[in-house]
Amino acid sequence: MTDTIAATEATVCRILAEVLELQFVHPQDGFFEVGGDSVLAVQVVARAREAGLVFTVRDLFDYQTAETLAAMIGERPSAESDSASSAAPEKSPLLSFEDGEFGEFGDFDQTGGADSGTEAEWETIT
Repeated sequence: MTDTIAATEATVCRILAEVLELQFVHPQDGFFEVGGDSVLAVQVVARAREAGLVFTVRDLFDYQTAETLAAMIGERPSAESDSASSAAPEKSPLLSFEDGEFGEFGDFDQTGGADSGTEAEWETIT
């Protein structure tokens, strides 16, 4: 393991322990196995960015241990990691979604209302 990956791993372990309010998180502990959830995942990503580490919530879901997350960060192509580390945290999304991940939004009419399920309809249903 390179010194950079070891330092990244130690930083991720510290951040996970802080967010999860644990005294220690082992590099091989799974984030969700030791008490993490999706809301805490966003906090982990935000704190990591403050520490200079850039990854997404999706990355944390895919690489759930400090060990695998640090290795993933360390294996990024240098052009990607250079642009990611130089990006201002507020300009780089904490979350990203794939096209179609939440279905289609074509059911909305031009005025911004939905074809069905509008507030007025909901009030008449109850």
